[in-house]
Amino acid sequence: MIKLDSVSKEYHRRSNVIHALRPTSFEVAAGEFVAIIGPSGSGKTTLLSILGGMLAPSRGDVLINQHSLYSLSTKRRSRLRNEQMGFVFQSFNLVPWLSALENVQLPLSLYGADDACQRSRALELLERFGLQDRMDHRPSELSVGQQQRVALARTLAMNPPFILADEPTGNLDTQSRDLVMSTLKELQAEGRTIILVTHDPTVSAAAERVLHIADGEVSEVEAAAETHAA
Repeated sequence: MIKLDSVSKEYHRRSNVIHALRPTSFEVAAGEFVAIIGPSGSGKTTLLSILGGMLAPSRGDVLINQHSLYSLSTKRRSRLRNEQMGFVFQSFNLVPWLSALENVQLPLSLYGADDACQRSRALELLERFGLQDRMDHRPSELSVGQQQRVALARTLAMNPPFILADEPTGNLDTQSRDLVMSTLKELQAEGRTIILVTHDPTVSAAAERVLHIADGEVSEVEAAAETHAA
């Protein structure tokens, strides 16, 4: 379970105060799929970064399974992110000089897993995404859809219970987008919690709940299935 308790984020520019996120409280239950929608600059990425332990709020707190995220030291918070959270980005964030296999191994390497464990887990995940014959290819040698599949495989390397996705389909064609969304639904069916940021209503329709954000204000809208039907 993830809970935001009166969380806000402000930036000070000279004499001006920019409210990137106004006081917000909500919960995401274990195994739930929640989409956060809103226009560019509305605060979606700020909210996701706070949820993911990457950006400290100005006020309020984030609770992960009832433990305060921002009361942890930087080192402990980083370890929690590595163990508990998987991140999917629009830009994939693959290391360009590493092979697909090495990119998937990276979280395990940072965690200190032995080489045999790293390779076994990475091969298992690449096979899951149909990329076993591309394991020695670098990102520049892969199609955009293949790069996103490598990124998804890397996200799962540590078997995280929480998946945070920031516009994961933004650079993809329809076929690749559908693959990403079907994968996220599979991950939810496995019991993982999915929080996805998007501006695309077609993508948000896959979620059980939709939160709308505009000018830093978060509000809950009707269930995604109802929104899609309307």
